[in-house]
Amino acid sequence: MPPLTFAQPCGLRVWDEEIQNPAFDLHQGFCYSRLDGCQDAFRFAALIDTNQFASMFKACATMLAEESFFVLEYYPEKIQVSEDDALPEPTVFYSPYIPTQEILDTIAPYMERLIHDGFVGFGLANSRQGVELFYSEEKAFTCFTANHIRTMDIFTQHGLSYTQELIFPADFAHDHLSLVSIDADKLPGTLRKLAKQDLDYINYCSELIELFDMQSTSDGEDFFLSGKEQDLISAILEQEEDLDWSSEDEFVHLMMDWKEFVKECSQGFDGDLDDYLNGIQLRDIIALVIDNIDADISKKLADFIDATDAMFRRQLVTTERHIPSGELSKNQLHQQKNFWRWGVIRQQSAELRRDLIRLGWFSKN
Repeated sequence: MPPLTFAQPCGLRVWDEEIQNPAFDLHQGFCYSRLDGCQDAFRFAALIDTNQFASMFKACATMLAEESFFVLEYYPEKIQVSEDDALPEPTVFYSPYIPTQEILDTIAPYMERLIHDGFVGFGLANSRQGVELFYSEEKAFTCFTANHIRTMDIFTQHGLSYTQELIFPADFAHDHLSLVSIDADKLPGTLRKLAKQDLDYINYCSELIELFDMQSTSDGEDFFLSGKEQDLISAILEQEEDLDWSSEDEFVHLMMDWKEFVKECSQGFDGDLDDYLNGIQLRDIIALVIDNIDADISKKLADFIDATDAMFRRQLVTTERHIPSGELSKNQLHQQKNFWRWGVIRQQSAELRRDLIRLGWFSKN
């Protein structure tokens, strides 16, 4: 096959024998499809000359609200694996919400390293808005958005044409290379001027984490709510005066908090009764939405927390008692309705057990 007519990241190297494959016929372009389980949002993918990528990324960032958060994916520790070892998963870090332009200005000196390094992925997102831009370590650019017309316009302005089926270099056998492992004469011109320590992703990614005060995420589940879906959810929750819910609040975060609470309970809850009630109130709010929203969205939300609910059920004991009232009931249907309110977790902290005793939880009446 003839050599590529457009530049690609030096940190992803397709094997020579694969380049000779007739199927290795790469062209710049973009494709898109409706997002599974989310009919008003789209997933775009694009392949573009690396010399044009920074400009396109900045243009796509205009689709985000005034504030967004920075996403960084890399390996905080050097990778050391033998042929028989499974490759480790990268760690994903999120920044707090920051003015989008401030993020772009801050990453500008790092942009070329982020683009070319084979062990780094990065992006921008606003969960409440339902928009995410991400350039993975596989060096594929994806965009999740409801604004497909504007996205196509941005891609077209950057010389990309729609193609029904887009082929990426990472679709073929390839190696990932860190910038420090690449000979200087194979690096882009501007990167040749940097010292080895500045090319090392361990160092410059650590700098970004410190600059943005980023935190790692322990949950790798992929879940997406479009802006329209979140508007419908907010409309339900804003009617509940006791919740003090704002249209800017993110329901995805609340569901993740429920997952984190259940995980904490399974490992040994370390709080008192008020802390415990705050945790199960999260499930009350989720139930309120599931019971009052469109059936398709309801199923989507229920499916996302199904495994977490099952985990919590397995931890519950004394399920004939309602919390916090201590009410006794043998009605199984009653207990199934809001199962998280019937019983208490098996692994109770000293503080939680103390408060339950004061509540009369362990009395036989």
